Amino acid sequence: MRSSVSSLFVLGLTVLGTTVSGCGESPDDDKPTTSGATTTSTTSNGGTGGTGTGGAGGTGGGTTTTTKECSVVEDLKGDINADQTLSADKCYLLKGIVFVNAPAKLTIPAGTKIMGDKTTLGTLVIEPGAQILAKGTKDEPIVFTSQAAPGERAAGDWGGVIVLGNAPINIMGGKANVEGITGDGTEYGGNEPADNSGVIQYVRIEFSGILLSPDNEVNGLTFAGVGSGTTVDHVMVHETLDDCFEFFGGTVNAKHLICANNGDDAFDFDNGYKGKLQFLAVQQDPSVADETNGFEVDNDKDSSLNTPTTEPTVYNVTLCGKNKDVDKQQYGMVLRRSTKGGFHNVIVTGFEAGVDVRDANTSVELTSSIFFGNLIQNVAYPELGADGVEKNDDAGFDEVAWFNDPASKNSEIDPKITDCYGATPDFTPAMTLSTNAATPPNDGFFDAAATYIGAFKAGDTWAEGAWVSYDPN
Repeated sequence: MRSSVSSLFVLGLTVLGTTVSGCGESPDDDKPTTSGATTTSTTSNGGTGGTGTGGAGGTGGGTTTTTKECSVVEDLKGDINADQTLSADKCYLLKGIVFVNAPAKLTIPAGTKIMGDKTTLGTLVIEPGAQILAKGTKDEPIVFTSQAAPGERAAGDWGGVIVLGNAPINIMGGKANVEGITGDGTEYGGNEPADNSGVIQYVRIEFSGILLSPDNEVNGLTFAGVGSGTTVDHVMVHETLDDCFEFFGGTVNAKHLICANNGDDAFDFDNGYKGKLQFLAVQQDPSVADETNGFEVDNDKDSSLNTPTTEPTVYNVTLCGKNKDVDKQQYGMVLRRSTKGGFHNVIVTGFEAGVDVRDANTSVELTSSIFFGNLIQNVAYPELGADGVEKNDDAGFDEVAWFNDPASKNSEIDPKITDCYGATPDFTPAMTLSTNAATPPNDGFFDAAATYIGAFKAGDTWAEGAWVSYDPN
């Protein structure tokens, strides 16, 4: 069944980060109406400290002035069974769980705004064999957001974006049902490592993570069994109630990812994820008093040795914690449940502790990284608690000795990040951190020139533009 599309009356809306009053439904949503609403994004210099729209880079101009008509809002609901192209001249209200079924392609042009309906738990699901072609630009991003008016938006206002693919996972039988949604159309996994689920580029997902049932939220962006033929680059998730990015198995690679003000983990990997990631930045939300980690990495929930093993390869990361004791354990990196992998050129700062390695079969490489300013223990808690009782959950593994192994080239120096914790953070260091940095592989995916620690070199600008927003509501 093709999706049903109807139009809504527009009182005003926000496109490309600029406010024009609000956005509401007509009493008769079968009749499209035109309001002549205009949206404008303004040029602003980031400046030192990233105080303008320039965002995290904080060193140059941000948004280009643009005037755009967006006078019609249409429902996007039901099943999409044939190729469909949205229009950047309209806004869309995502109603219920919208499935894009194989072999359909959903094309979303640059500048399109899609709002999630809260009442119907608006969520977009790309089925295995289907594709999403969401190609935004730096200053005309594709924005998935709340339907509430600016100032009234909040994490959990709608679902999120879920991409399912046919790449390998380590669940017995090679198939699983994705968490967050139930019923038909939730299965993922297969035998196609190079499976292609499309393109997600210059996209922002915000105010997502609605609670579908107790302890069952949708992540901002979920990849489940997604293959390496998929392109993911310049994606921001912020103000989400659950994880920003979760990878359930698969081989998808991604660059230039930003997570801000997440309600749970920033990056979560499990079920045999084997992809490559580079240039990741995180700013945790100090108002969330919960165990939110930068990285949480599991082979699977049972600590099995099932293959493919969860084994991400990650370079150039800046993880900024809450910089506040919230009376809950929160780590830059939790590595557990028989996982493997390699993490290189990582900065971890502002967490309670930098890392916790758990379970005897966990084996992860950490090199050329800087842990600084973590609040309780900079690297890791000792194996004995303050009461002298053993709290060993890793077969006697010594994280501090592992971190300080001279061959790993890790350190505890001050990376002198400009402003990790500001309302508009600036993740750039005062000087490029090239000493002891690892060289990323020259394999066609990684930027081998990024021989520095952290997601940014001094003066870096990749996190500038209208695709980046830290608006809290």
